[in-house]
Parts: sequence; C-alpha cells; structure tokens
Amino acid sequence: MANPTLHAIEKKAKQLLWKLIGACAGKAPSPPNLPLDFAHINKVLVIRPDRLGDVVLSTPVYETLKKVFPHLYISVLVDSAQAEILADNPNISRIFAFDPRQPLNIFRQLRDEHFDLALTLNKTFSATATFFTLCSGAKIRIGYDHKENAWAHNIRVSVQGPPRHETENNLEILRALGIEELHSQPQLYFNPTETQKIAGIMREYHTSPDQKVLLVKSGTRIAKWGWSVEKFKTVIEQLLESDKTQVWMVNGPGEEAELKATIASMQRKPQLLPLLSAKELALLIQECDVLLCNHTGIMHLASAVDKPACVIFKHGEIKRWGPLNSASVVLEERDDDSLSPDTVLDILLKMLNTH
Repeated sequence: MANPTLHAIEKKAKQLLWKLIGACAGKAPSPPNLPLDFAHINKVLVIRPDRLGDVVLSTPVYETLKKVFPHLYISVLVDSAQAEILADNPNISRIFAFDPRQPLNIFRQLRDEHFDLALTLNKTFSATATFFTLCSGAKIRIGYDHKENAWAHNIRVSVQGPPRHETENNLEILRALGIEELHSQPQLYFNPTETQKIAGIMREYHTSPDQKVLLVKSGTRIAKWGWSVEKFKTVIEQLLESDKTQVWMVNGPGEEAELKATIASMQRKPQLLPLLSAKELALLIQECDVLLCNHTGIMHLASAVDKPACVIFKHGEIKRWGPLNSASVVLEERDDDSLSPDTVLDILLKMLNTH
C-alpha cells in the first residue's frame, strides 16, 4: 500500500515545481473577447495526450470545429499509441504523435506551426498537456482552470459543476468560446483496407447468419479493474449451450497466451479472433450484436459506432465514463465479489433477445 505521507509530499513538490515553471513562463497573453471571433483564426491545436478512450471521446471536438468553421486547419496532439485511431478523420489536417521517450521532437514540430489557438481538453490536471500547450506558442490558450497551471491559459474553464460525460467535458471547452452548434456523438472513420478486412472476418467466422454474435473482451489494463475470468467463462459457456448465440473473444497486445489457456479450459469454446487494431476492432463491434467487456477502452469504441455494450464497472465514474448507446447496460462490482454470472447472463439474454 502506498505511503500517504510520501504521496502528500510528492503532490506538494509537484505543485511547487509547477509554480516555479509558471513564474519562469510569465503570464499568458491577455484574454480575448468572447465569444471568440474565428474569422481571424486559422490554425488550431487540440491537445489530448491520453489513453484510447479519452481520444475516442474527444472526436466530437474536431467534428464540431470543422463543421462550424470549415476554414480551420485543425491539428491534434495525442500519444503515439493512439494516433492510429484518428487516421482517416477528414476533420483533422495533421496528427502530432507524441512519443514519451522523445518529447523534444514534438516541441520542435509544434514551434514551427505558429498556432492561433490551442485547446487543452484534460479536465484533470495534466503536466504533459500543459507542457505542450506552452510549446504550441498559441496566443489564445484555453483549458480547465487548475491551480497548478492557471498561468498557462488565458481562457480558463471552471472544473466545478454537475457530473457530466467526458464528451460533454470536452465540448465545454468549445462552449466557453461561444460555440453553440455542438456535435456530441463520437465518430471514427475507416479506410477500404480496414473495411475489407472486417468483412472477411465476418464471412469466415459468422457461419450461421441466424445466430446473434456476442463479442467479449475479458482483459483489462490493470487486473484488479477486471471482472473474474472464471465468471466470464461461466457466462460464455452457458450462452453457448443454447446454440442461439455465437461468442467471439478478442484480445489486446500481450493477452493472447493467457486467453488461449482460458479457452482451452472451457468445455464449450468460443471463437478466438486474431489481434486487431483499434479501428478494426471498432468496425468488428459495429458488425456484432452486443459487446461484453470491463470498463476499458474498447467500451468507447462501441460508443463511437453506436453499438450496445454490457459493461462491468469495478472502478471509475459511470456518469463520466459510461457507454453512450441508449441500449447499453452498466453493471457494478466495486470492492467485492457481488456480481454473479447469472445476473450478467440474464442481462445479455435480454440484450440479445434470444429467450
């Protein structure tokens, strides 16, 4: 267990460090008049150097900006691991893929761009995002109001207010600029190669078109945030007994060996699909009937293709991070072992409508 005293000291040290950086950086330029006049703004940088779900849920920002102001040249800065998910997006002119091992590469690239406006979407303070906000050189910089970096933005959005979904937290940055015509649905764009690959998988594996398809992702980034593998096994085997549903399982990088061992121990075995990219996985979810997963990034891929998901939450705020499709179901199992396979099975049968 982490030492609370050491954690408090570390937090205080970081705050002092950011105050020192702020003192060296000086004040942000004077705030512009609001609502912002976009007639004289051409180059915009949107900053979201986070995990897969965060980036997927940021896509309404690019959609809104480009539809309301078609003349904008919109650049996006994301972690290099997530850059692929934004490929083929017609609203984005350039993607800066941040490699945490080589941060100075992006620093040089950003400085050459001469941005007019930088938007930092992180509602929770991010030192990385703040660093790139400063690197952008933009005269207009907007972000959430944190004491650690209040000096970095000349338009600051309050973190206070009622709980909202993360898509709305992202769009709140645009509301603060005076933009009213907002597009809130996350959106991904696919190329012909991806579409053809998933069409091939559907032809190969969906051998009984009259059967519904449940897609299952049992893995999660941190083990304690995941529902028991044994419970996943119980649900899958009982579903397969009815012969009304096909169950396909997908894995993330590094999960294949463990997943193969799990499937080998089952009496009734689901189909294990090959490893797919994030966008290919989103397309596959779109073709299946229901997704079963933990609270992890794949859930947000389902939101982006407007597909129902049954999601097990063992951590995190449901109001902020839950699935967006209206037919989705959220089941909670927090610090205990309370969520039974029977409960999950009953929900899935209703969602699949196979009674």
